[in-house]
Amino acid sequence: MCQRAGLLVGWDYTAKRAMVTRANCEQWNCPECAQLLKDRWILRAQIGARRYLAAGEKVDFVTITGHEKLTNFAQTHHVWQSAWPKLYNALKRRNVALQYMIIPEKHDDGRMHVHALWTAGVTERWLKDNSRKRGLGFMQEVDHVKSVIAAVRYVTKYIGKDLGAEVPKGFHRVRVSNKWPAIPAPETVMNGLKWEYVNGNGALEVVYRECKAKNIDLIDIETGEYFDDVDLGTEIGGL
Repeated sequence: MCQRAGLLVGWDYTAKRAMVTRANCEQWNCPECAQLLKDRWILRAQIGARRYLAAGEKVDFVTITGHEKLTNFAQTHHVWQSAWPKLYNALKRRNVALQYMIIPEKHDDGRMHVHALWTAGVTERWLKDNSRKRGLGFMQEVDHVKSVIAAVRYVTKYIGKDLGAEVPKGFHRVRVSNKWPAIPAPETVMNGLKWEYVNGNGALEVVYRECKAKNIDLIDIETGEYFDDVDLGTEIGGL
């Protein structure tokens, strides 16, 4: 459970209850959230690969290297930022229905390489030539995905790997096209709740007092127990 963020409270005024749990900070440098993020992206890779393979589309594993004259992550990332939009447009001209999941990696030599699952359908020869035109490396790879399990293994190999200290602020560890499938929201009683984020020392006390004043039960989502019987780890003065 993430210890950095505040609390999430889901209010159900009709049923006279409030569900409370820890929020997630959603940061890769948080051990708890990093594992959640990794699991989430692996699941999205699985969902996407299954959908496109089932539809008869060609899905490929792709590796795009940075230019060999560049020496570090920052340089290769800088070139990638200008090269990718141009390469993307060229890919779209080949396949207007292009969908992708991109995972940057810090290679052993310090440069940024990019791994992807995509439906572009281009050959390795095409990718080598067109990547080079945009200032990227010449050593590119394109391998056909034969199964959903293979796609999951590929993403698992690279997702969540340490990128070092050169990663700029706001850097996206995973990027997907707009129509890459999302994880379906489960149909649970939580869907109809009015959610509120509360933070800071004493936040839980404020929620608890409000529940008491309105005769609303405060319940721990993780255990299903009433707040009187659980401790969520936030200081509560005077209780």
